[in-house]
Amino acid sequence: MKIFYLSSIDVIDTDMNVLPHLGKKHQITFGLLIPKSSRGYWEKEVKQIIKENTVIEFKIAHLKYRRRSPVNIPVYIKLILAIRKGNYDIIYLNDFEDIYFRTLFAAFISKDKAIYGIHDVVHHSGWRTNLLLRETKKIFLKKFNTVLTFSRSEGKQVESKCSRVFAVPMALKNFGEKLSVKKDYDTIQFLFFGNIERYKGLDFLISVIKRLSLKYDNFQLKIAGRCNEWQRLYESAIADDKSIVADIRFIQNEEIPALFASAHYLILPYKDVTQSGPLMIAYYYDVPVIASDLDGFREYVEEGTTGFIFEAGNETQLEEVLENSILRKKEAYDELVGNLKAFVSKNYSSETVASKYDDIFQRVFESQST
Repeated sequence: MKIFYLSSIDVIDTDMNVLPHLGKKHQITFGLLIPKSSRGYWEKEVKQIIKENTVIEFKIAHLKYRRRSPVNIPVYIKLILAIRKGNYDIIYLNDFEDIYFRTLFAAFISKDKAIYGIHDVVHHSGWRTNLLLRETKKIFLKKFNTVLTFSRSEGKQVESKCSRVFAVPMALKNFGEKLSVKKDYDTIQFLFFGNIERYKGLDFLISVIKRLSLKYDNFQLKIAGRCNEWQRLYESAIADDKSIVADIRFIQNEEIPALFASAHYLILPYKDVTQSGPLMIAYYYDVPVIASDLDGFREYVEEGTTGFIFEAGNETQLEEVLENSILRKKEAYDELVGNLKAFVSKNYSSETVASKYDDIFQRVFESQST
């Protein structure tokens, strides 16, 4: 098949775990939207990705102005013309939070060949979206009624609105080879990683960690990621607590393997979730997770095999799970990691996830002739 796969730089780490496998069977053109705000972070990585993936044709679309600016319209029109001219069998459109993108693509791209990939059917709590963004998402869902979501729980939320809804798990997120570093089990390292937003429950985690630090001195929480509200919301809560280390900045991609190599557990105390990029990074680097019992985590985390689940918002339960992790014998931890590796290899390898995409693309292609 001839496939046009349009996505944005924000999820390229997921896309590039799948596209090289699809490229072995199909002719792939990868349209990549790069917002102005992301260019500095990803420019070097994109050049390397293009160099390493010669079977994929890349169409890079740089947005020279802020996202949701009407001045970006010519970029979208150029992409639409390329898609229409290319006579593709399948057009995959990963959602892009832009009213002009949605309006133009809904108007000029045929729905019969199109699959609408959507990561967040419902936005996270506290996420501010304007009326036009909400309405254009409704337009997209009405026009492109073949939808691909990245969790079963998200898929259920659009089943009544669309004729066909598919769900695939997120691919593992690979930011470089695993480091063969022997972890220091004398000090258990908990990791909270990624962009820090209120819905991710860091305040709740800090409160629990501070209580545990009164009982144990053989663990540490490392907080790593960007945060626009760090000083106002979190800095004073940590104060001089020696059990918490904060590295508040954009973590470069090449730093991620070492960060996860030193961690024993990734902590995900979210208040709501669609799917989690940090979780799939942890799975790639063989790091068990401790996550709240939200649907978006429950379908990814197998209790006692890949990590542990606690009731969302329940500090007592989280404290118990963390305490058990501090006290867990090294032999039991090594067994947990071994179980995680086997589970991930079976369910979330790049080949496994790519085969699910391939099946969906094939079904949509075959339905065009019926």
